[in-house]
Amino acid sequence: MQKFRLGRVGLAAVLSLGLVSVAMAGELTGSVKTVSNVARTIAVEVANKGVLVFKFDAETQFKNATSANDIIPDEVITVDFAQVGPENRAKTISKVIAPLPAGVTRIAAEELLKLIKTGGESFVLIDSRPAGRYVQGHLPGALSIPFNALEKEGEKLLPADKMKTLVFYCGGLSCMLSPKSAAIAVKLGYKDVRMYPEGEPGWKKLDYSTEASLSFVKNGNIVLVDLRTAEVAATGYIPRAVNIPAAVLRDAEKQFPDSHGAAIVFYSDRDEDLNQALEWTREWEYPNATLFPGGVKAWQAGGNPLLSGAAPTQIVYVRKLVEGEVSIKDFEQIVNTASQLVIDARTADEFAKAHFPGALNIPAEEMAARYAEIPDGKEVVIHCSTGTRAELAHDILKEKGIKTRYLRANVEFGSGNKVLIKA
Repeated sequence: MQKFRLGRVGLAAVLSLGLVSVAMAGELTGSVKTVSNVARTIAVEVANKGVLVFKFDAETQFKNATSANDIIPDEVITVDFAQVGPENRAKTISKVIAPLPAGVTRIAAEELLKLIKTGGESFVLIDSRPAGRYVQGHLPGALSIPFNALEKEGEKLLPADKMKTLVFYCGGLSCMLSPKSAAIAVKLGYKDVRMYPEGEPGWKKLDYSTEASLSFVKNGNIVLVDLRTAEVAATGYIPRAVNIPAAVLRDAEKQFPDSHGAAIVFYSDRDEDLNQALEWTREWEYPNATLFPGGVKAWQAGGNPLLSGAAPTQIVYVRKLVEGEVSIKDFEQIVNTASQLVIDARTADEFAKAHFPGALNIPAEEMAARYAEIPDGKEVVIHCSTGTRAELAHDILKEKGIKTRYLRANVEFGSGNKVLIKA
């Protein structure tokens, strides 16, 4: 068995090598790009190797994870695999657990929650992730000190009192940002340095609340919900907010976006209403629901004006398309007019059961090997069943110089050639 010691590199660099087949058995370590339970594949970004796709099945063993459902993008995994025909079959998939640095102690979620609730000046909670991740949702009261900033600025960014408790966290068990940050703090002489290894994903998994930053409330592609009564909201509410009083929220599920990936941000003047709203929306499977603590007072403290009068009561949400994405409306028009080549990135078995007329089937995991089958000069749009594999195929073709767009939506083929496409 040949073993490779591999780190992480930028996506643009590794994708230039394409999706490759590995002509050997062995172990590879890299960062998770996508997980598809439908295709039973995990795409892994591996330094100097490209984006590799591994097939898992009932015989695949998982370590530090019960199944593929416990593995999320950006986590680091090691795959022990064997090549079977054109496929890389995963024998074992192990989630890499970031080591606890010397001089750093682990803090459990329950203990951290008690510290947060107690408050005071006895400790500082530090989010080591990039600032863009922090503003969308962070643990209550956390400060944003990204690892790269701490590495450059050192103790300028940390408390002067080196006896103060520092608690670091980042993006989960395999994230190396908080261990590296904590190690820097120990080296700088801080005496009580702790780490919450499960990070933001683990915190949310326990149904604990996270907080959105002012900048995200102001500029993010979000659904902002004012939980106060209509009478109170009319005296002053945050622009873009929709007023759904806490008393009627339970019956308002159908008002929320079809896209369950939408960021939902709640604010109120009652903590119990915020906690209840977060519980319900996560129950409705909106994983990106979070809170804006302080509500209108925090908004005004940031120098921002309020609107007065009757606040809107109906949610109108339009998800902003990312680079390379095609809207559902445009995709449907392309299919109906056959104006562009539609590539179906699902498996051959899925394609055989039902597909769009005229579509070309190239599974995402075979795209780098088969991209030459795409006719020159054709505009291309890609779909799969959820958008995950379509995005992967799009990234590969983009690096090959082929202009494409992809659909990030659920595509369900029913009986009688009926197709349901929803965000």
